Amino acid sequence: MIISDVKNIIGNIPHMTPSQGEVIYSMILDNDIFDILELGIAHGTGSCYMAAALQEKGKGSIITIDNKSALLRKPDIFELLKTCDLEAFVSPIFADSSYNWELMKLIKQQTTNGVCEPLFDFCFIDGAHNFEIDNSAFFLVDKLLKPGGLILFDDVNWTYANSAGLKDTDWVKNMGADEKTTPHIKTLVELVVMSHPSYTDFQFQDDWFLTRKKSSTTEENLTPISLKAYKPHTGIAHDSIALLKKIARKLLGRS
Repeated sequence: MIISDVKNIIGNIPHMTPSQGEVIYSMILDNDIFDILELGIAHGTGSCYMAAALQEKGKGSIITIDNKSALLRKPDIFELLKTCDLEAFVSPIFADSSYNWELMKLIKQQTTNGVCEPLFDFCFIDGAHNFEIDNSAFFLVDKLLKPGGLILFDDVNWTYANSAGLKDTDWVKNMGADEKTTPHIKTLVELVVMSHPSYTDFQFQDDWFLTRKKSSTTEENLTPISLKAYKPHTGIAHDSIALLKKIARKLLGRS
């Protein structure tokens, strides 16, 4: 499924914009990304854009996790995946509390004799936007991320004070002023992720932050990925380029 088809079906359903969807779709399509972890489902728009890229490549899978409140969304992820005919690529998990408990279960499943076998090439973190929850998520994801894998954080500049849906809740009103006005994800990536010895290639682009886990061997030279290279485009010319890329991948024997 090419990007224009997905954009036409999803339209402006939140929370991933069509422009963001095109960027993440192209990034997955052009790189060795096949096994994906997504934290935060909402309506499932992000899942659809990523699954569409996997469908174009001919293989891959997404495990996406949120709490059970995501099932109350209209439309929900199951409706969107069915409309896009992408159900085969996505396995949603709905947690009773946060996705961190489900990550623990994945780590337990992947651990033998104290060693966790990583599962994923790419993780998209767009869930709690809370320093405490997502700090834990980062370290759990690290155990499941393959060497050379990528983590993309969304809503880097988001704050509780500016959240239309949360700022007037009792929970947020009871927070300290600094906790309400501080961008939790930006603080997390600046103080924890960027100082982590296993991560490199740090990039801020708009409201996103991308980083790569270092390779397990010093000899392996991984090509840097630039978010700026995936600027969204529109129109027939872009669709033609996408089709030509698809043909080229088939001719070169790449899925």
